[in-house]
Amino acid sequence: MTKALWFIRIYAAICLVLAGLIGDVAVFAAHIAKPGPEPQILSLVNATGEDVLSMGFQTGRNMHFVRLDMPPGGKDDIENPGALTNLRVDTGLALWLFKDVPLNKAQTLTLRMGDKPVLELAVPKAEPQRIAGEAQSLLPGPDAGPVCALDRFRPGMPMKDVCALLSATPQRDDNDAVLASLGFAGMVWAARLEPAQPEGKPASKAAQVLDHMELRRKLDQATLDKLMLALYDQKYSPWQAELPGLDINFTQMPSMDLAKQKDMLRQVLEYFMAAGKGEATIMLAPADILPKLADADAPSGDVQLFTITLRPASKNIVVDVAAYRESEESR
Repeated sequence: MTKALWFIRIYAAICLVLAGLIGDVAVFAAHIAKPGPEPQILSLVNATGEDVLSMGFQTGRNMHFVRLDMPPGGKDDIENPGALTNLRVDTGLALWLFKDVPLNKAQTLTLRMGDKPVLELAVPKAEPQRIAGEAQSLLPGPDAGPVCALDRFRPGMPMKDVCALLSATPQRDDNDAVLASLGFAGMVWAARLEPAQPEGKPASKAAQVLDHMELRRKLDQATLDKLMLALYDQKYSPWQAELPGLDINFTQMPSMDLAKQKDMLRQVLEYFMAAGKGEATIMLAPADILPKLADADAPSGDVQLFTITLRPASKNIVVDVAAYRESEESR
């Protein structure tokens, strides 16, 4: 066999190998470039008079939450989880429970409220489907026993001690906060007790402590007056207030005595409540530490702060209780 013939055969073999490699690369590239199915979008509509804080979707043993914070009339879009789902809607004051919700082809989910909560599913080329749910109040009923008072709970206490004061198996929200009913200012509130990992300790559930508390109930003028009076009786003073078109920092009013500051805040809040629009926030701190309170994140002493949020749209009043430790620099 001549050298020329050997060369032709080797050259042909190399060409076949290269052709196969190029073909495999092209097939692989085509496979990579092939787009997957786009996620199906589910539009949410809150056609109720309540806040919708979150939704929980349970399929089999799997449960996942979507944080929403939708006010009355609010709208949002999420990825449709699909499948047949048990749905839990958290309104802050109640849990709405819906069983066997067929989300597979749903495009819009609208929440409505009558004697019972209702969700309405809009599906292409079909009549809207209505599913009635059950409302589980997070406030105790008229025949319930007494509840723990807020002063039994302190930010920083171990979460195992928190749960020991409540039911054996308390419910939790999408942030793993314990849901409970607590008494404060002579009223019963729906409470959330949020855990946190203490600094400098290895992460574990056993080491978790109570980070801060949230109290919630329906808003009216009598409730607001009673709450403010209880805080004033505990020697708390107004620190800051934010209302539509108005921000107030009471530490910048040294020439106005405390009684006049309280009266000013009372009048402003009465105007706000009468208007019934927007949102207002009031922060209160102990009167003896307020003059030195330059930075809430690094106070010059241990301090517990109350932040009150008024939401006329949903008629909710929310009280956030947080404790701040004395900063190292101030010691």
